[in-house]
Amino acid sequence: MLPSEPLTTRQARAALTEILGDALPPLRELRLGRRLEEMAVFGVLWGVGLALAWGSGQAEGAAQWALRGGAVLASALALNAFVLLLHEGMHGVLFRSPVLNRWVSVALGATVGMSFSAYRVLHTMHHDHLGSDDDPDDYAAYTDRPVVFWLMQGLRLSVGAFIYLVAIPIVASRRGTAGDRVRIAQEYVVLALLWTAAALLVPSSILIWGWLAALPVVALMVQIRGLTQHGLTERHDALLSSRTVRPHPVVAFFLLNENYHLEHHLYPEVPSYHLPALHRAAWDHLPRTCEDTSYLGFLGRFVQQSWALDETPVGVVHRDVPASRLGGAEPA
Repeated sequence: MLPSEPLTTRQARAALTEILGDALPPLRELRLGRRLEEMAVFGVLWGVGLALAWGSGQAEGAAQWALRGGAVLASALALNAFVLLLHEGMHGVLFRSPVLNRWVSVALGATVGMSFSAYRVLHTMHHDHLGSDDDPDDYAAYTDRPVVFWLMQGLRLSVGAFIYLVAIPIVASRRGTAGDRVRIAQEYVVLALLWTAAALLVPSSILIWGWLAALPVVALMVQIRGLTQHGLTERHDALLSSRTVRPHPVVAFFLLNENYHLEHHLYPEVPSYHLPALHRAAWDHLPRTCEDTSYLGFLGRFVQQSWALDETPVGVVHRDVPASRLGGAEPA
């Protein structure tokens, strides 16, 4: 019988690494061609959005609104991918060169109003302290009152991304090192210059419908994804504190495979294009997981439980696994 005690991330990672053996090192390899392909696809998609936005400025009536709607949709999907690529940069798996990794990430962050280095400070804390009261993204660490907890979850789902944008430079400056603070200041200067240039040089129809109007849509996607990743999980067990979602392949494509979130937390050094292979290699060795097949399905269950202030984890699955060390491995 598999031991049932909760595992830390280090324990789960150590045991799974031993099981995966030689299958793991290839999954850590960075593929420049694949990364450039992703950036080109979503760069072109944003270009389509900008072109539609420009076209809307030349059209009238129903055609104008159709072009605006297409511009917002295409731009939102592209900008959401830029957020995910920024996340890859935060883990140092965007490019091998630290300099290139940083400044491409800064450029990606500029499209959504975020400092790369500020984001890295907070997100590193999230990974290092997942399941503890030191995790800045764990709302259960802030209150033991169900009403307050659910109000915070509601804010996270509705306006969480905007709160995060305001909070990250403040919190990161307090929690980061002196070097972090210098890099954060540098990046906000660069961002301010880029935004000023855009405001002065880009036609208003493109600026509004190809960028600004898409940002609330991006925020909603980020909020839904963030809630699904860790909302209503078991925070004290590394196998249950992050939720993997297995949606339609088209959804996974636009999410750059970040739906494999448990796998990401166990191996953040694995680039997102290898996460499906990591999922296939690891999943059957995990005795318990928190999972779903649909973001909308999870949201439906989340809303149902909110009425009863029910914090029971959603999507916990226990499976029979041949005896392995995943029940109680010692940290590596």
